[in-house]
Amino acid sequence: MNSHREKYSELTNCICTSVRRSARNISQIYSEHLQQSGEKINPNQVSILVVLSQIEKKTISELSNILKMERTTLTRNLKVLDKLGWIKTYCGTDGRMKFTKLSKRGNQVLNKILPYWEKAQSKTKKILGEDLKLFQENLTKISNL
Repeated sequence: MNSHREKYSELTNCICTSVRRSARNISQIYSEHLQQSGEKINPNQVSILVVLSQIEKKTISELSNILKMERTTLTRNLKVLDKLGWIKTYCGTDGRMKFTKLSKRGNQVLNKILPYWEKAQSKTKKILGEDLKLFQENLTKISNL
């Protein structure tokens, strides 16, 4: 048993594990602030809505590439957002391709949650400290792989 502990001890400092744990903790900060808005919205949904607010017309596959999200996970999330009336999903002219766009209600939700998101952003920046710019640059490098 101890041999396994020693063998795997360097895994405790695994970058992947640390980043995933940190991401969950950061998401929790945003969730707590977003909850105060009165909207039942999570950080993942905010990410999707924000991307939809910035693009004209993308297929679900293109959207999953932009978000770096599995297509099936995105599809599940889009169904929830569609049911809430925050997005509109429609078929292309040939009926095979699905497109998604932000609805008027989705835009209203983004406007409503913005001050709570800003508070979460401020708190997270404070936690991350002075090297935030370098940290964000490194995250961008990883995101662009």
